[in-house]
Amino acid sequence: MDSTLDKIVSYTLDMSEAAVTPAAREAGLRHLVDAIACAIAGYRTPPATAAASVARTMSADRTATVFGAGFRSAPAYAAFTNAIMVRSLDWNDGMLAQGGGHPSDMISGILAAAETTGASGRDTLLSVVLSYELLGGLGRVAPATTKGLDQGLFMGVAAAMGIGRLHGLSRTQLANAASMAVVPAIPLLVTRRGALSMWKGAATAASILNATNAVEFAKAGMTGPDEPFEGISGVMDVLTGQFELTLPAYPGGKFVAEISHQKRFPAESHSQALLGLLPELRAFTSVEDIASIDVEAYAVLLNAIGRHPSVWDPKTRETADHSLPYLLSVGLTDGDITVDSFTPERIADPALRPLMAKVHIAENTEFTAGYRPPGLEIAGSPKVRITVTKTDGETFYREVGYPRGHTLNPMTKADVDEKLAKVCAGVLSDERRDELGAAWWDIENASKIDGLMELLADFGTTGGVTR
Repeated sequence: MDSTLDKIVSYTLDMSEAAVTPAAREAGLRHLVDAIACAIAGYRTPPATAAASVARTMSADRTATVFGAGFRSAPAYAAFTNAIMVRSLDWNDGMLAQGGGHPSDMISGILAAAETTGASGRDTLLSVVLSYELLGGLGRVAPATTKGLDQGLFMGVAAAMGIGRLHGLSRTQLANAASMAVVPAIPLLVTRRGALSMWKGAATAASILNATNAVEFAKAGMTGPDEPFEGISGVMDVLTGQFELTLPAYPGGKFVAEISHQKRFPAESHSQALLGLLPELRAFTSVEDIASIDVEAYAVLLNAIGRHPSVWDPKTRETADHSLPYLLSVGLTDGDITVDSFTPERIADPALRPLMAKVHIAENTEFTAGYRPPGLEIAGSPKVRITVTKTDGETFYREVGYPRGHTLNPMTKADVDEKLAKVCAGVLSDERRDELGAAWWDIENASKIDGLMELLADFGTTGGVTR
């Protein structure tokens, strides 16, 4: 077992409930309920529908709930489908570490494991906090995106440890599960570059599917490479270069669950601060009076939502929510960013194109240099400058940094409840929404999570809106 693998397994086995601070448990719970809200919003999206059609054909001796669909499936395929629901509208949480991603993508795998193993709510929440810590610890020190690797590279490992802990895996079995979660599953960043496909919302779900299966294989006695990180042709040798893992990610500091951000808008993370300016911008000018919109930003923002030609003429929902010109234009026109901002008709609306053409995005090297300062490598220190010029020459100028949901401007329980209410409208009755919310906020007092999962089992075939 190489030293990096040893650290991962040792930390997984050593984490105790006593070691997790009340603030970390509260944050983990907030991310968990937020993920449930995102899944309700995304359960009828085309990627989730496609995944559910496959999950319906997968049976097992122990099955897990597929959110909203009214049937159960093999745990790996339930986890895969549910993770797509959480992810597909780009509304779930995130971290800005160089090898991070959207950590609540892992929650579906943990819930499937908890349901099939009869785990308590407290153990389930502990596995969530554990997986967040592992993903953040790896992502803080190991480059992924700069090497052309997608977010699932370390997500599978982190999820496998949370899942494996619920299955009661031994030290050797956990090591094999971690190895098999990464070695056969090296994802490419092409998933999130250029014109985007449905796979943008499914790529990390595939890592969770693989992690779930890796745990099952390890539990059955399958072994994986003993040096997946540091060995010849391992992760460090072929992909990332050398790195030194520290766990917890910030010894003596906040847990990663506290540092990971949440989203106010169903759009890409780096757009959140600018979208928060929509009320001020609309008070300053009408769309018709805008002459130009100039944005200065850090390089990561440009690469994600402002550089590729497709962002000026998005054709798919996945490209639109990763297009800063589109997001600014539709937000300024409609007054908000909602799931209805991404219908095929709204995305294709030719009336938005003239305003999109007035958006100019350039790198500010100072903002790039300050993007991940020491102590904020996971949370990030994003800074963006926007100048809107009217046709009469009057200008609106702002610098924004920490959007609502950032660790330095966190969302509250009330914010998550508001989000839950918004996504349940037209899907669940107010009474059922309140029952569901109360139960999931109280997960720590559940001896098993079966009853909580039952609340997510069937949203009805006509209650939701296909998006």
